[in-house]
Amino acid sequence: MQLHTFSTPRTARYYSLGEPGPTIRHVWFCLHSHNESVDGFATQLRPLDTPERLLILPEGLARFDQPEGFTAEAGSPLAAWFASDATAYDLPDVAQYLEALSAQVLAACPPHTTITVLGHGHGAAAACRWLANSRLRYDRLVLYAAVFPPEINRQATLAGLPKRPVVVVATTADVYTPEATGEGLVHDLHDAGLEAQLRHASDGSITLAALGASAETA
Repeated sequence: MQLHTFSTPRTARYYSLGEPGPTIRHVWFCLHSHNESVDGFATQLRPLDTPERLLILPEGLARFDQPEGFTAEAGSPLAAWFASDATAYDLPDVAQYLEALSAQVLAACPPHTTITVLGHGHGAAAACRWLANSRLRYDRLVLYAAVFPPEINRQATLAGLPKRPVVVVATTADVYTPEATGEGLVHDLHDAGLEAQLRHASDGSITLAALGASAETA
């Protein structure tokens, strides 16, 4: 049996907290974690929702129904950014999707709007792979409880990032891998020549205070 690939258009979904318009000062692109519902992620982000801030929550292209007994928002599908055996195919598709989405959203916002990219869990790895080859001129990158699976070369990915400030946030729920404590990730970011700081936050709602001094204020 031989493996073949075929590129085809497909419909992606994204959600927003806020609407583009002349009063928007800050836009956040927020990437959920692996096998997470966007509804659940949005609940964590509610403290960031202000009239001056637009939050864009793209949904991973791999969507599937919740398994029986799952405790996420009832009826909300789960989504993932990539499969462990198909990152070489999935990540370029994700990058193309996010590049087009960000261009469309920002075209409806005022010029010079501050841009933050927030990646949670595996969403942090997807965000880094996207931004390493993106034309998006973002202002800061936040890696929240970041998890880089072994299929993704973390050092090589970070080396491709633009020289923008990075905030690494570790939480009490970081139980996936030892790297989720944040120190190793900060070390790799410094090795890549990036300005990075480590913050610690309790599990739960994501607040501006938890994201550190480099987060903008509304």
